[in-house]
Amino acid sequence: MTSPTNSRPKILVTRRQFQDQVDRLNEVSDALVLDRPAPATPEELQMAAAGAHGVFAHITDTIDAAVMDAAGPNLKVIAEFGVGYDNIDVAAASERNIAVGNTPGVLTETAADFGFTMIQAAGRRIAESERFVRRGEWKWFEPLDLLGVDIYGSTLGIVGFGRIGSAVARRAIGSGMNVIYVTRSQPEDDLGCERVGTLNELLGRSDFVTLHCPLTPETNRLIGTEELKRMKPEASLINTARGPIVDTEALTAALRNGEIAYAALDVTDPEPIPADHPLVSMENVTIVPHIASATVGTRRKMSEMAVDNILATIEGKLPPNCVNAGDINWS
Repeated sequence: MTSPTNSRPKILVTRRQFQDQVDRLNEVSDALVLDRPAPATPEELQMAAAGAHGVFAHITDTIDAAVMDAAGPNLKVIAEFGVGYDNIDVAAASERNIAVGNTPGVLTETAADFGFTMIQAAGRRIAESERFVRRGEWKWFEPLDLLGVDIYGSTLGIVGFGRIGSAVARRAIGSGMNVIYVTRSQPEDDLGCERVGTLNELLGRSDFVTLHCPLTPETNRLIGTEELKRMKPEASLINTARGPIVDTEALTAALRNGEIAYAALDVTDPEPIPADHPLVSMENVTIVPHIASATVGTRRKMSEMAVDNILATIEGKLPPNCVNAGDINWS
């Protein structure tokens, strides 16, 4: 753990970060970096946040009213390392005149690359085939083993057509897929894709369903037992958004009962998923540890943007990417 040394503004960095970005913080403040193998507990977060001007937060942190109150009146900014910020109680932050920043845009193309990779992994049973080889079961060419489904010519249903969803659509169109989507708001450019009227229609028509909506009270458990029953039995579900958008137990049952063919998950609920959970041992599931944005360039830029959000507040300005700017009054 790296600790502050004087009375300059204190910035709590809740996980190990790129050293050049920590150095930027230390030029004008004192960064307390929780450099440890596991995320801090709520109690540890509260203790570490005491007196902080800012918190550089991560998805593993629950930044609630208790953490904000433990930080005290000096707390001016919570800078999330990512575009999603459902781990932060934004309403509580606004009530306390605390700005909440995020890192939009920077991870769009990287996350879309990964999302489309997961579509291909599901359709062509990549993880299952890799396990087959590692177990020593590849003895000879077998014409009817490990048959997947074609990506080209299939129908992709996208739930959420924002930055990442539309970027996935571009990749799908380039691979000859038919793309349909549902979304809450009118996209700037639908890329010639078909907007369908309901989620149920999308589920019934799609060979692949990929989730790119934010986690909100409305999307929590958006995909449950009834929704999974509406999917084709040969269809795949891909989730690179947030784990709780899918009812984990309903998904487990649907895969076990053959109601859908495959699931490819970058996120789970709970996260991380326990090693003894039935999903982990299923052959028709690919699970990876929340790595959609995990490239050196993207993660470095995310870190830089989070630091930019913090440094602006030290100068008395709102973060350049502030999700609650309309609720903040520092005059």
